[in-house]
Amino acid sequence: MGASKIVTVVHPDSRTRILLRSVLQNHGCEVLTDHSWSHLLSDSSGAVPAVILIDRSLIHQDVGDGLSILQRKWVDSEIVLLPGDLMTADTVTSTVTQLLAHVDRLLAMKTTREILSV
Repeated sequence: MGASKIVTVVHPDSRTRILLRSVLQNHGCEVLTDHSWSHLLSDSSGAVPAVILIDRSLIHQDVGDGLSILQRKWVDSEIVLLPGDLMTADTVTSTVTQLLAHVDRLLAMKTTREILSV
C-alpha cells in the first residue's frame, strides 16, 4: 500500500470515527474523518481519498443518487457503505478485520488513470 493513499471515514458517531481512524492509522493508512454527508461534500481541502468509508444511514432515500454524487466529486475513489451494526460488541472485531481486508484490496487496485498511463 502506498503512503499517499488516503482513507476517509464518514460516520455520525464520534466513537466509531475514532475507532476506525485508530485502526486504519495503525494499519498504515492516512485517515481523514467527517461526521456528515454535507460536510463531506463541501470539503475543499483538495484531499482525494482512495477509499471512502461511509455509514449507510448518511445516504438518504435514494442510495444510487447519493453514490453518484460522491462518484462525480471523487471519480477515482472507491466507496464502501459501512454496516449499521458496526459497533455492536458481538460483531466489531470481525467487522473491522473484514473491513481492513477490503481496504487493503481496494488500495492495492490501480485506478483507471494509473492503468491508462501505463
